[in-house]
Amino acid sequence: MTYNDETTGLEVVPLTECVRYLESTEVARVAFLADGNLQLYPINYLWDGEALVFRCDDGSPLSQAEGFEVVAEVDHIDSRSREGWSVVARGVPVAVDPEATPELAGRLRRLALYPWTGGEKATWLRLIPAPLTGRRIRHQTA
Repeated sequence: MTYNDETTGLEVVPLTECVRYLESTEVARVAFLADGNLQLYPINYLWDGEALVFRCDDGSPLSQAEGFEVVAEVDHIDSRSREGWSVVARGVPVAVDPEATPELAGRLRRLALYPWTGGEKATWLRLIPAPLTGRRIRHQTA
């Protein structure tokens, strides 16, 4: 059963489909505040079953988002059909400490998440969404 958001008129995507959408792609945008300024960065990520996992350089603006609320958005738009979807994950990213959580760190390394921009990207961040929401737009014929 589907229903529409009364405010936007967009179809609300059920949680299971939000997860399926997250698993179907690997690029998101992450928004957060750093030094009093709103930041927006593209990331490549993997879904590890309960969290978005992404990497960044130590000391980078994105690493400064650890411990603070961020919003990650993943979407797909087909401009020809005028259809698409968007999934928004809100939460607080937490750095993975390989010494404190060696099993988790090992499991994440096996996910083979490689930075698109190259470099080591030594900081691994996990964002467990709370909440995870999605909206879909379908072309309406007149």
